[in-house]
Amino acid sequence: MGIFKPHKPSDYPSLLLYILDETHITVTLTTALAILYTRDAHVVWFAIGALNSSLSAKVLKNLIRNPRPPPPDPSSTPSKIRPKRTYGMPSTHSTALTFYFIYLIPYVHLLPTPLDWMAGVGVSTYWVLGLWSRKQLGYHTWEQVVGGAVYGTLLAVFWRGVWGRYPLIGRGIQGVFDAVWSRVFG
Repeated sequence: MGIFKPHKPSDYPSLLLYILDETHITVTLTTALAILYTRDAHVVWFAIGALNSSLSAKVLKNLIRNPRPPPPDPSSTPSKIRPKRTYGMPSTHSTALTFYFIYLIPYVHLLPTPLDWMAGVGVSTYWVLGLWSRKQLGYHTWEQVVGGAVYGTLLAVFWRGVWGRYPLIGRGIQGVFDAVWSRVFG
């Protein structure tokens, strides 16, 4: 039994697919660390948007009620991993990963060189592999993956636009964050 999943890494066709199936943990942990490290309102705003992308995709999935791909034959190889029992359109992972990609990629140039291009390649590669993994693991059809990517794109563009248009949001978030931080950590 794995810590996070009912499957062991050896149940997956490859270690890469196991790691990509745990994306929700690695991305959430990285986002939480970014909030704690930067203590910046924009990072908090981004994290709220990322959480919204996942939760709203789950709501949309239950409204659309598009089934996931059929499970493979139980004796099939190379994987014991079977599709999930929820609906498939849009892919929640594809929505969230695309939200991260579309929201973050314009800010990569703010990093010092050569970190800027390394971060750009890293974010882009993780996004592409994450979307690919949803189909490879049999969790989604390509249509469901693309549906998630389109939905994640729309959410990211909207969320970033709200941040840019209403600067008072940032000041409010920063004030609350600073007050909570000083109460908790002195």
